[in-house]
Amino acid sequence: MSRFLLIPLMVGVLSACSTVLPERSIGRSFDDTNASVAIKSQMLRVEGFALDGVDVEVTEGIALLTGRVPREDDRQMAECLAWSSPAIRNVANELEVGEGQAFRDRTRDTQITARVNARLVSDRDVRSINFNVETHDGTVYLLGVARNRGELERATSHASLVEGVSEVISYVRVAGTDLNLPARGERRASACAGEALPSLDPGNSAPNSGPQLLGGPETNQ
Repeated sequence: MSRFLLIPLMVGVLSACSTVLPERSIGRSFDDTNASVAIKSQMLRVEGFALDGVDVEVTEGIALLTGRVPREDDRQMAECLAWSSPAIRNVANELEVGEGQAFRDRTRDTQITARVNARLVSDRDVRSINFNVETHDGTVYLLGVARNRGELERATSHASLVEGVSEVISYVRVAGTDLNLPARGERRASACAGEALPSLDPGNSAPNSGPQLLGGPETNQ
């Protein structure tokens, strides 16, 4: 019975998104969610690398990687795998190399995120639902879309005023402006440096296709 209840529920969710997220398209939101799940799944399956401590958050085609990994090779492979999703336009590799984060620090970061979100929600001049807040080691990362530069500045200010925040880093796009990034293929090749790269394209479901090796033509810019 739950399968039949899901359809009207999903329609309601889509209707809500279409009314409160004019700066973010429904298609982009689904692409972000699917990319995040696919990247994390690939990280957990890849052999020879310790990527279980990597947190992946995708918003507006930007993959934010936070957490800690044991080696620099792990950090580089995590970025390479993030680029393997065709929905990704930019990778913000904020991974640190070292021991994992203590439970107390993770709890503190969770509290900071909640407080930043609360400040955004309470400000009528900020459309909080267009922002995604992530915190790691006291650094707050803002992702999403701001309606204008003033709104972005207000959101950044709110984050900086929360107790325990050491830095605020914004990957927020201002509506109507381009990210002005280098070609996707160029950045992907640089991150992977010749590594075998599995495809995360859901449309590429051919059996036994194996990993893709970099060096061929890049068609998704």
